[in-house]
Amino acid sequence: MVRILSGDHRETVLACANACGVDHESNGFTKFFKEMSGAEFAREMADRMIEVRDPVTGNWTYVFKTDSDKLHFHTTVANTIIMHRASPVDKQMFIAGLKEIGCSVAYTGDGPSDATSLYEADVGMCIGGCDVAKDKADIIIRDGNFSSVSNAAKWGRNIHDNIKRFLQFQLTVNISLVLIVFIGSLTLGLSPFTVMQLLWINLVMDALAAIALSTEAPHPTELGPIIEPELRELQILPIMWRTIFTQVCYQFITLVVLLYAGPTMFGIKYNLVNEPVKWDNGLPTARMQHYTMLFHTFVLMNTFNLINCRVIGSEDQRELNIFRRLYTNWFFPVIFLGILNF
Repeated sequence: MVRILSGDHRETVLACANACGVDHESNGFTKFFKEMSGAEFAREMADRMIEVRDPVTGNWTYVFKTDSDKLHFHTTVANTIIMHRASPVDKQMFIAGLKEIGCSVAYTGDGPSDATSLYEADVGMCIGGCDVAKDKADIIIRDGNFSSVSNAAKWGRNIHDNIKRFLQFQLTVNISLVLIVFIGSLTLGLSPFTVMQLLWINLVMDALAAIALSTEAPHPTELGPIIEPELRELQILPIMWRTIFTQVCYQFITLVVLLYAGPTMFGIKYNLVNEPVKWDNGLPTARMQHYTMLFHTFVLMNTFNLINCRVIGSEDQRELNIFRRLYTNWFFPVIFLGILNF
């Protein structure tokens, strides 16, 4: 939702809004304010907001005196999409009010009068501008193009999603690995994976997964509807837990079957408890062959789980095709992992 807070005259601001397509209908408002002046806003909120010092940052901000004042702002003043002849204080109060009612606010500016508003907003974006504005901004748009704001938001959400993709994959690997090592050590007296195999999994799976998942390009729906808590903090969504849980169950059941029934299934006969994992006259023992097969199975399952972890979020917001642009982003990391495995 785009709003215009400007210190220019009313006619200038309305003409710019009309040229940019920022109007009453496009923002979905059907009542109350469409545009107002800074003086009108100041009179409206004069006795409803007070200036206080933020205990976290130590900077001055504005808060509502009572809940009724907050409700009044939410139902009336917050519907303003064009404010003309606005002072720096008016802009800062308006942004603080939007944050108080639960909105995520990104502010763009370029002058000294925008410095306090850039700092007050959740994300301050300086489009070109002076050094004072740049110092207070979180993001500097160097090309001076307002359309770059949407690109910044798209790539920012993409990085956020890539982190969640990696967490989804990493939690699956770690949980299934811990479970099989614990069960195997408890029942057979020996870990199914050697120290070197555990180190290999930790180094290679982490590094290649980070490379593959962090290079995922933004999806066309990155700027679509998004759940508000996702913008505030990094969360593991319920659908991510579902993916993690189902993959862990699948991998754990497969490894348990191979651990206890694998020797019988593949004709590798040996004592599961007593035979050591060592070389016997230059040849691998039956236990070493068995555990090597177990290790390769685990690595291959997680190699293909990399592709599954490319999809996150709810079904109505994300594409479900896990093979989308697979070759361009994923071909070489997956092939390289397969080469290392064999």
